[in-house]
Amino acid sequence: MGLRVRGRFCYRGGVSDETPSAADSLTAIVRPDDVGSIDAVVRAVYEAVSFTECRGPDGPRLAGLCGPHARLGKVHEGGFEDMGVAEFVERVNRRIAQTGLCSFVERELYRRTEVFSGIAHVFTTYESRTGDGDGELLYRGINSIQLRHDGRRWWILTILWTDEREDSPIPAAYLPRSAS
Repeated sequence: MGLRVRGRFCYRGGVSDETPSAADSLTAIVRPDDVGSIDAVVRAVYEAVSFTECRGPDGPRLAGLCGPHARLGKVHEGGFEDMGVAEFVERVNRRIAQTGLCSFVERELYRRTEVFSGIAHVFTTYESRTGDGDGELLYRGINSIQLRHDGRRWWILTILWTDEREDSPIPAAYLPRSAS
């Protein structure tokens, strides 16, 4: 079990009570194994957004991966949806209620990572399916994750994502060789 933190975020040199808004305050669960490496953070993101039994994403775990001002953004043909972790969880839970989607698994297909002096950028291609991951393909796309290391752990600062469209297929450079 991870450390429970409510509205307090640990940084080098202290603890902050500042949160971006009441809508973004949810109890974060920090699992040390989730934040020790970039690989662990990315794996934990995919696990946290996946769900079964209509439970929705694991908001506390996702919040534990993110800094207090982290933003999540969906880029789509018509614009951009900007949200905090709590807003993202609410958005998915509304979709579950509206569509009856009770299982959702997002898995990584390919990754490109760049790191310099405590900052990292991860371009990670995903596919989303119903069931336990072997069900109907819902969509594919790319997550762009920006992280920072504070000397103790990795923090997600932003996650931007966009789904593949007919007029905007995922470039072969971001797919496993067998999938392009």
